[in-house]
This record gives sequence, structure tokens and C-alpha cells, in this order.
Amino acid sequence: MIDQREQDDHRSRQFPVEEDMAFQHKVWRFERVGWYVLVLLVILTLLGLFSRGPLSSREAQSADGSIGVEYGMFHRNGSVNPLVIRLQGASNAVLEVELGGDWLEGFDVQSVQPQPVRSAAAGQGMKVWVRADGQGRANLHLSLLGEGLGNYKSRIATPNGAEVRFNQFIFP
Repeated sequence: MIDQREQDDHRSRQFPVEEDMAFQHKVWRFERVGWYVLVLLVILTLLGLFSRGPLSSREAQSADGSIGVEYGMFHRNGSVNPLVIRLQGASNAVLEVELGGDWLEGFDVQSVQPQPVRSAAAGQGMKVWVRADGQGRANLHLSLLGEGLGNYKSRIATPNGAEVRFNQFIFP
């Protein structure tokens, strides 16, 4: 049951200070919604909406399974993030892969591991040749420095027609 004093606290008054309690209730409601939005943003940030985390981590694979890629969908300008390309081919063969799209406009490749057998420029992208192991698998690890802003479309393809397309977004 609400007592008389609590009811008085929520009425507008003139003395000792002029108060508009209807407006004050609106302000309190707005503050409460602001706190909920802030908590939601912190949770989304921890989950990776603005950089690394479960919301950002993605995997894509070509239809025939010869190319797979693990990447972060969301990046921060100035941060270094991994990109892993998994290739499947003939045992101990040299596998060719083309990295294309407009991603090189937004990212700078800091390192490539293992060292490719050969690499060359290819239009707006690059071609890389890596040696497969005894089971015909090769993994290529790239460290990408985000230097742009906005959405960047990437394409990874092999000469036999296998292709993976994906998008990455760089926040300021």
C-alpha cells in the first residue's frame, strides 16, 4: 500500500523549489531506457559486433569444398585481424589461389604464413601458390591490418572455378 508521504513525493509543488513531476517522470523513464541501451551495447561489443567475437567470426566454403575461409566480419580501423584460407587439392601439389575483390583497398597484408612458393599481382588482388601436404591440404594464414572504413567485398578463387565470396566491415 502506498503511504501518504510517497504520494506527496510524486506531486508537483511550488515550495521550496518549483517542480514539474510529470516532466521529471519522463526524464527518469528516458534515463532508464538509456541505461538499457548502454547495457545492450556493452553486451553486443563483448560478443564481437564491433571487432573480434562470436558475432564477427565467420566461415565460408566453396561449393566443391576445395576452398574454405575463416574470417572476421567486423574490424576496427588500425587493428590487425587473422584471415585463414584452407585449400584442398592433389597430394604434395602446388595449389594456386587468387585473392580478389576490393578488400586490398581497406586492408594491408601484414604477414603471410607459411611463406608462399610464389606470389604475383592479379588485377586488384594477388595470386599465391602454396604447397599442399601429403593429404592435399594447405592452410594460408594472413594478418590483415584494417586501414579503411566501410564495407569491403572479398573473393577467393582457384583456377578450377571454385570460389568463395564474403564481406568485411571496418569501423572507425
